[in-house]
Amino acid sequence: MNDFTYADPSSLHGQLQRGRGLGAARALDEPGVAADLVYACAVNDSRWDRQTEHRSGYLARLIHRLDLPLEPIELYVFDYNGDDADGIEPTLQILTELPLLGRFDAVPVLRRYAVEGLHWADGLETIAYSDAWEQLPKLWTGLDADILARRSDAELRAAMDEKSAPWTSWAQAWPRVRRFLDGDTDSGPAPVRPDLSGAGTADLHRLVAARPGLGRQLALRELGRRGDLGVLDMAEDTGLRNAAGGTPGIAQALRHLGSAAIPRARAWTGSGDDFLEWLAVEVLSGFGEAEDGPYLLKTLTTAAAEGAWCATESPAKGLGRLRVAGATDALVHAWESTIHSYAREALLEGLRGCAPEAVADGFTEEGLDDCEPHVQEAARAHAPDTASARARLDALGTDPLATGLHERARQRLTPPASTGAAQ
Repeated sequence: MNDFTYADPSSLHGQLQRGRGLGAARALDEPGVAADLVYACAVNDSRWDRQTEHRSGYLARLIHRLDLPLEPIELYVFDYNGDDADGIEPTLQILTELPLLGRFDAVPVLRRYAVEGLHWADGLETIAYSDAWEQLPKLWTGLDADILARRSDAELRAAMDEKSAPWTSWAQAWPRVRRFLDGDTDSGPAPVRPDLSGAGTADLHRLVAARPGLGRQLALRELGRRGDLGVLDMAEDTGLRNAAGGTPGIAQALRHLGSAAIPRARAWTGSGDDFLEWLAVEVLSGFGEAEDGPYLLKTLTTAAAEGAWCATESPAKGLGRLRVAGATDALVHAWESTIHSYAREALLEGLRGCAPEAVADGFTEEGLDDCEPHVQEAARAHAPDTASARARLDALGTDPLATGLHERARQRLTPPASTGAAQ
């Protein structure tokens, strides 16, 4: 996870780093203060989990809406001299979002980096995998010729270590590119997942006991799907665990068991076994009852205090499902403090179930400007009928960076058709 130093969550800088909708709204109200902070976020990757979190669209919107010049960002990417492209890839991704918003001044920066930049091949890959590459192809006309004229055969061969864009399309026009691609070898077909739906229960038990791997995971899931309570004993079997201390596939199996797993899960809550206690949270969050609310609230509070942000997601959902009103303050604190933006979808679900309507609606409306598309979608689904929320839904209905939300955002703005009397 990112060991980035985050500003106070109540500050504008801290909110922008976390990708909060409140930060975006404050930035537009305080443009003079916000400009340098937006630049700082654009060149310093603040994602806690770089595999799941988003910032590029969020920051591109702010750069566009604040009408910020791109010179500071351009200077950063060209001055960067790190051994790999990790330090500029997020910044390049922001630049690729801007042409979709009409900021075509980002195009010459991107083109020049793909031709001249230190990590030119990574820059080119970032462009080629962007929506701007597919939706605005004319912007990149001639880029292939510029790159091929500058790069040696050795440099091109190193950049084409796999058959991917844009090389596959360029190979049709350039024999030089085609020659390098033709030398690549295919990795072969993907492994076939075995279908265990017809296997006998005893065979599934033998697969679980045999050895770790995909077969064990699929067997566990199938046993759970069949309601085999032996899965509960398998969850406790330390001999089935991997080096990380867990048994892959067991959580999905318990999910299939549903409420049948509740009594054993309650016993696991005080076991002192970290893996079993994690499974207990998963089971009780999904299927527990009112009496499990205090345990889930304690789990959420502890996880937030320790900065174990992924561990806040399941209890937040469980608290929302159980409508534990006493959890509101803890959920608000987690929403405001978390540096794991991905977790806000679960936290919003918790707030929707636990908080007073006015409080929940406030965070829902904020979510419409969140950096995470799935948080925006959750907010869209529950947005209150206020003038400000309708204005944001209207904007989402045409936002070039949120095409997946267009139709659903418009639907929220359209009153349901009344059912007339039968003719």
